[in-house]
Amino acid sequence: MIARVATALLRLAAVAVTGWALWWRADCAFVYGTCSIRNLAAYFTIESAILFGVVALVSTVFLARRGPEPAWLTGARTVVTAYVAVSGGVFAVLMGLAGYTGSEFLVPMSSRILHFVLPAFALVDLLVAPGSPAMSRRQRVALALSALVFPLGWTVFTSIRGVLTDWYPYFFISPIAAGGIGAVIGYCCALAVLLVAVVLSVDALRRSSSSGFVQVSVANPQFSDGNLDKADRAERQERWRSSGPE
Repeated sequence: MIARVATALLRLAAVAVTGWALWWRADCAFVYGTCSIRNLAAYFTIESAILFGVVALVSTVFLARRGPEPAWLTGARTVVTAYVAVSGGVFAVLMGLAGYTGSEFLVPMSSRILHFVLPAFALVDLLVAPGSPAMSRRQRVALALSALVFPLGWTVFTSIRGVLTDWYPYFFISPIAAGGIGAVIGYCCALAVLLVAVVLSVDALRRSSSSGFVQVSVANPQFSDGNLDKADRAERQERWRSSGPE
């Protein structure tokens, strides 16, 4: 019970900090008028941060319920964690390239939170938070592939909007800046492979987390998901009976 309350409070705090970072990131549109709010909202970082806030709020509500977390919610948390992690990783690479070329790359505190602090919290929360059920191999593969749906839609929409407005949020999605349509397709394919790898890696870390093991054992002693072999299932049920519920 204490773990659930602490997790809920931390998630709410993370949502609040994320909201603050998004608001201050938008000061260029609302305060200084130096950018367009439509262009700002087109960044994948902004959209993935909003998705994190929504999923974090939903998962906090489910903490108030007894029993294991629904598999779809665990999948959503895994995918969103991968989104913000990839966003932060790409941003770090762009920062490195800017430093290599001698270009000035200013990073305000709001951007640091969205690109670095948020991915770190999302990953830690996924590893230690209670209620994450196990998923079968087929479910994990389906999860990794379904994670491509939103980025694919974002890519198509951003490309069409870029043609109409002559503005792109990232160089690798602009045919002119990237070096042609072929280069854009190459970048997008590479990022798709990276995202699938990150989703599978994040889920592997979640499953190997000792904290996650304890919560699955306590919250779901019967292991109705059917993903564990009989010997492993019997051993974990015995541990649950000997330790008692939380």
